[in-house]
Amino acid sequence: MIHLTVAGDADAAARTTAQRIAEGIEEALAQRGVAHIALSGGDTPADTYRVLPRCVRDWSNVHVWLGDERCVPLDDPESNWNLVERTLLSQRLDPPPHPHPVPGVDGNPEQAAAAYERELRAHFPDAPPRFDVALQGLGEDGHTASLFPEDSALEERERWVVAVHGAKPPFERVTLTLPVLRAARRIVMLAEGAGKAWAIGAVQSGPNPRVPASLLADGAEVELIADHGSAPS
Repeated sequence: MIHLTVAGDADAAARTTAQRIAEGIEEALAQRGVAHIALSGGDTPADTYRVLPRCVRDWSNVHVWLGDERCVPLDDPESNWNLVERTLLSQRLDPPPHPHPVPGVDGNPEQAAAAYERELRAHFPDAPPRFDVALQGLGEDGHTASLFPEDSALEERERWVVAVHGAKPPFERVTLTLPVLRAARRIVMLAEGAGKAWAIGAVQSGPNPRVPASLLADGAEVELIADHGSAPS
């Protein structure tokens, strides 16, 4: 089920999203002593990541993962990990969280996906892994993570991480699969700007393989946080 929260302007949407992530972290630390969060890339979550340190007091037992990554060097401006590093981790969080960039992502995509899955399996004893928070983006075409419309990766049910050839550059990517993302204890989707209005409406219309983001809510609860500019009229 999709729950739409219209937060106001983009700054308000970023603050609301940061608060939801912080709530998931605090709940996980209180219940299990450790928190695992999967973060998204692109331009939209940058302000959320800048705000997030004000919302989380203790990062020492927080593990930071990615929902997907572009197959470029980690210092490339197109790298999702570069975004997380610049906007969140560079704030000298003390004590720092446990970082999990995708290893070898600028090499062979299949090998990078397999390596990230091995790392996930080393930290999660059960299948599928359960992130405490999965922050998802929403593309204008309805994609989320690097799961694009009608891609065969949408049918994957065994692997946790797969290599994909995306619909927009950088084309070579690795992404968490739908069973992993759906299993998160808290799924938060952030959308901003008028260009996202169609995608938000399509997500709200129900599961559709032409709108991969809509498939997250097939058996899971998703909070979609939007600013006024992106909310359907």
